[in-house]
Amino acid sequence: MHELRKILDEIAYELRIAVRDSKKAWQSVRKGDNGRQQPRPFRREGVPGLSTRISDMAIDWSCDMRNALGHFLKAAAILCAIAALFPFVIGVFRRSFHPEALLFIGLALAAAYVFRLVGRKAHESADRKRYAQYQHRLLRLAREKGGYLTVVEAATDGRMTVEKAAEILDALAVGGSAELRVSESGLVVYHFPEIERGSEIFRAKPVDDL
Repeated sequence: MHELRKILDEIAYELRIAVRDSKKAWQSVRKGDNGRQQPRPFRREGVPGLSTRISDMAIDWSCDMRNALGHFLKAAAILCAIAALFPFVIGVFRRSFHPEALLFIGLALAAAYVFRLVGRKAHESADRKRYAQYQHRLLRLAREKGGYLTVVEAATDGRMTVEKAAEILDALAVGGSAELRVSESGLVVYHFPEIERGSEIFRAKPVDDL
């Protein structure tokens, strides 16, 4: 109920911002503005947009469901393995195995392997989805910070551990999306050139004209 109230408050806030920005845009057009530079909506610092919050909630729910499915399948694999032990133990004591018992053992072990494999895939899928969520969150945060971000800022505002923030930022630096810089005092800063030079997007030219 509390989350629903917060979402409704965000909807009302976004509607007020949209109305205000529409009025400003209309006034700019009436004053002769060419409209190439669109007014950017004001956001309260530290408060994510409504669409971002809904997206994060959906991803959290998806990851939780995949993790739950993975645990369920792994538990089913354990039960199948245990079930396969009973006819095997009985056959050892009797020193004979019936064809039906051997078939049951084979099917139970095969089911345990399949459940284990699918459960592991579900966990890996949830981890990949969570990693992508954290990466997108850090990129949005870097855009809000003007293209510069530290590990502590990423961990604090990105709602993740310092180790995970450092891992993602290092991966972005290795991939070329960020540059690693060090200040005079030894502060490690990750610089995102594409975000800092975002204004160049509107001055980009076709490749043939270069």
